[in-house]
Order: sequence, then structure tokens, then C-alpha cells
Amino acid sequence: MKCKVGDKVRFLNDIGGGKVTRIVKNTVYVLGDDGFEIPVLQSDIVVINQAAESKYAINIEDSETQSAFNKNIKEKTNPDIDEAPKGFVDFAEIDFLADEVKDELGDNLSIHLAFVPTNQSNMIESAQKLFLINDSSFRLFYTISKWDGKMINLVRAGFLYPDSKEIIKEFARESINEDLTLNVQCIFFKNRGFTPQQPEYYDIKINPTKFFRVGSFISNDFFEEKAIIYSIADTQKEEMIKTLTNKDINKIIEQKDSIIKPPQKSKVNEVEEVDLHIEELIENPAEFTPGQIIEMQLARFKLTLEGGLKSQVRKMVFIHGVGNGKLKHELRKELEKNYPKLRYQDASFKEYGYGATMVFLRSIK
Repeated sequence: MKCKVGDKVRFLNDIGGGKVTRIVKNTVYVLGDDGFEIPVLQSDIVVINQAAESKYAINIEDSETQSAFNKNIKEKTNPDIDEAPKGFVDFAEIDFLADEVKDELGDNLSIHLAFVPTNQSNMIESAQKLFLINDSSFRLFYTISKWDGKMINLVRAGFLYPDSKEIIKEFARESINEDLTLNVQCIFFKNRGFTPQQPEYYDIKINPTKFFRVGSFISNDFFEEKAIIYSIADTQKEEMIKTLTNKDINKIIEQKDSIIKPPQKSKVNEVEEVDLHIEELIENPAEFTPGQIIEMQLARFKLTLEGGLKSQVRKMVFIHGVGNGKLKHELRKELEKNYPKLRYQDASFKEYGYGATMVFLRSIK
């Protein structure tokens, strides 16, 4: 049985045990009765009392419970509620600076969301466990909410130690067949002097089509199982991105294309469809600026258009979405400037709405 923060464990190869305080990859830190934190391999411990809920978590997704909880907070007391919702902890009663083990130095931020299939042998049909991963040198308070129109509903709030992770919610497979937008907010701190960090506020749109592709689930450093990983904050990658040149961006596109199986030769009269949504081109698009994203999308457009001209394809449909219209404008400007002999028009409204352009590569003879 895998352990998590808060579990009581005993050592397999030694006398004693204690409570799990944090988990760093395969190393578990166990706080013994003597007050010392002992690092051991996860394979060298056994769970004897598994914590049902995180000590620092609150989960109020149910609307009736949330309404009652909000009313109780506002009125301070409520005769209809004897206690706060399950999982709620009064953070004012916790002394986060009382830990004997001081947090590490450094200003590294690395926050991720992960969807882990409960059934690794059938990941596409499996339920998905959503985890929040704190791979930082900071502790954090967090809230994860779900957008519903112009409002957000809290899914879970809590506290995470550095180098630890926590399950947020298990989603039934059918519940993520439609677009899901999550809001993540984090505040970072340490139990020693530290450089203050800007609080994190991040909206992430979960594309349901990813869950229909086995290739979306990848091996990673956080789980033994394959998972879909979304990066929320990563200071190391941000520093690297600042140094990217246009040449580097084109290289990223080329590397992405090199691992994609080349399409079979199209038959005459066949229409080729090209999806230019950035999520289909690169992982973690939030790490790039809008300008860099447009460049990548246009690079993909030019590459596939040139490929279409060399093949037997008569028409190509480029799916650019509606958005703010910037990509559509740049795409058509590129056609008029460098491909003046090609005719284009809006693709079928019934199939694509206003989000696609059809380009005629050759006329029917």
C-alpha cells in the first residue's frame, strides 16, 4: 500500500516507525516519537494506520454544504451546524513555524496538476485521480476551484509541504467528456527567512480530447504510473524560456513533428485537416508568450501547407479556432503574401463554426 502525508507507518528492516511528514519521490520522511525526522525508502515501510483525510485540507464541492459553511462563517455561530464540513481545519490553530526541521534554502517554484488513471491497463476508459504536486522549496496554501460561468466553486483547499503531493478529487471518466476549466491559487512561504514570491493565480482549461489519446499519458518523476501533467508554475523553465530565440522556437516545432508519424499519402479529392490549436502542437503552452505561440502555429501552418502542395491533396482545412481572431488574420495574410495563387474561404460552418479556413491547393480536372 502506498503511503501519503499523515499516515502512521512502521519500518520493515528496523525497530520503530512514526508519522509521514513529507514524500520526496521515493523517499519518505517519518517523524518518530523522539521528534526526529528519518528519511527511508518507500519500499522499506508499511502503513499501519492510513489517514482518511489530509490534516490540512478542506473539501466543499457540495453546494448545500458550501452554502451552510459560508453562512456559518458569516454568522460565526449557527445552531443548525454542530461542526464545520468534513476535512475543515482552523489554520489559526496550527503553528507552521514550530517544525524542528527547517525548510531548504532556495527560491525554486515547481507546481503541477496531474491526472492519473486508476486503471493503467485501460487509461482511456479509466476514472482519473487529480493530484496537486508541490515540487518546490516552498510550503504552500492552495485552493483549487472549478469555473461555472462567471463564478468558481471550490473543489479543495489545503496546505502542502515542499516535495509532496496530494489527491484533490477523483473524476469519473464521463465527467471529463466536456471542457473543464480549473482555477489554481497558491501562497508560498517557509518556516525560516525566505525571499517572498508572488502568489500564483492560474486558470487552466482541460482539453477532454487528451483523455482519448494513450500518448497523452506519459512517464514522469512524480508517479510510478503514467499521467497527464500540467505545469502551473516552474521557475527553472521560465528562466530557460526567456533565452529562447526564433531559431529555438522553429527547432521545437521540428522536434515535435519528427516524433509524429507522417501521414499516409492522401488520395485525390481527399481533404486534409490540420488542427492549429497550440495544445495540439506543444506540451505546456502556458510557458510561452502569445507572440511565441502565434509563431509556432504559423510555422506549423507553413510546414503542412508545403507538404500539401507536394502531395495529391486538393483541399486543406486549417482549424484555428475563433479566439481573438489573431491567428486567422495572420494565416490569411500569409496566404495573400506568399501564396497569391491559392484560393481560400471559411470552412463549413456546420462542421467548424467560424473557426477554420479551407485552402484549395488545386482545381478538380
